[in-house]
Amino acid sequence: MITNEKKTRKTSTDLTHGDPLKVTLMFALPLFLSNIFQQLYNLTDISIIGHALGDDALSAIGSVSIICGFFNSFLFGMGSGLSVVIAKHFGAGDPKKLKRAVANTIFIAAIWGVVVTLLGIFLLKPLMRLLNTPASIFDMAYGYASIILSMLIFSFTYNVLSGMLRAIGNSKAPLYFLIISVTINIALDLLFVYKLHMGLKGAARATIISQAICVTVCFIYILKYVPELHITRADMVLSRNTILELFSSGIAFTLMYTVVNFGTLILQGAINSFGEVTIAAHTTARKISELCMMMLSTLANAMATFSGQNHGAGRYDRIKLGLRKMLMFSFGIATLLIIMIYSIGGILVRFVSGSETVELINTAMFYLRVDLPFYYVLAVILITRTTLQGMGAKVVPIAASIMELAIKAVTAGYLARVLGYTGIAICEPISWAVCAVYILIVFSIKIKSLDQTRQIRAS
Repeated sequence: MITNEKKTRKTSTDLTHGDPLKVTLMFALPLFLSNIFQQLYNLTDISIIGHALGDDALSAIGSVSIICGFFNSFLFGMGSGLSVVIAKHFGAGDPKKLKRAVANTIFIAAIWGVVVTLLGIFLLKPLMRLLNTPASIFDMAYGYASIILSMLIFSFTYNVLSGMLRAIGNSKAPLYFLIISVTINIALDLLFVYKLHMGLKGAARATIISQAICVTVCFIYILKYVPELHITRADMVLSRNTILELFSSGIAFTLMYTVVNFGTLILQGAINSFGEVTIAAHTTARKISELCMMMLSTLANAMATFSGQNHGAGRYDRIKLGLRKMLMFSFGIATLLIIMIYSIGGILVRFVSGSETVELINTAMFYLRVDLPFYYVLAVILITRTTLQGMGAKVVPIAASIMELAIKAVTAGYLARVLGYTGIAICEPISWAVCAVYILIVFSIKIKSLDQTRQIRAS
């Protein structure tokens, strides 16, 4: 018992006490470093492929990366939603419900992972054709994506396990596991692509192998050091209420991510029609943009756990204060990102793409210069939306995502025809601006409602 208590202090963190910004940032720091390593790997992966295999290989990945991302969003969204429920029970200090939630999470995740993987395999080719993937890179792109999609179970399992750890306030362990995975992945990329000349399939296999190792290490760590997540036969009971709570939360996150990614999927179809150079340029710009965006999404993910724990503890005052402070902090981050892109963006484009094609570099830089100034608006959307989800709001984030999808579909269909690639570049900023207003209004209504409920119960 004494040993377990020591382990508990080391492997979990209570976010319901202390300065909201300080405790959330301390929790977010390992998340941030994890995402940095993940995005640096993505950039390095693209750079290795661009330098070793050329612009066609870069275009091939770009043409299918959104498809892989679309199916990954089904898994990432479900994992995020499941972890919010676990965070709620941890914040409420209810170990029985916590372990019951863990047991039912495993059940839901196993079924969900198999279903999404099969859908990805069967729908890959039809989606590639629907998105007008150029014939010159079709086979190369299909070979890469088919390997990634057939082994989605590894990335999903890691997302679920790391989500459980983060739900109880442990964001350090997933960082260590990711460092191991990224290091192995880069080493295997160099071996398979450069040394063994296995092409894009080699890069895909390197990703799968590194993910499998990461899952194994994460699972062993939880078994040895995280008693909060250990379950017994008594916990492994399928509870209707628990499954409904978990699944509804998971579906809410899943719909949010997949609807947003479906909008991006529509955009990709328009981008593919502009040819290989534009595809490669957009792929490069999006990788850099995702690295920048990751800093804001990390803060948003931390707020989901923060608000989830404090919602479970009934600390709505801390949620309001935490959101206000986090938004101000995120605006400072957005300012630094804008300065960085406008000063050294061209260097980043050349490094990531491995290309000296003037059209490619100029197109990528155009996208980044249009996109980055709207990160203030994006920060409002990401952080407020995940705060709402941590508070149990399920419909609002989905509604905001559907709104974003509708705007992307309209702008992609019209502006891309009228303005060309400029229409693609301004599409997301327009959707962000509209959604930010809606989410802020809803948050103010939600928090007032929770405060009134608490006052009624207290009286």
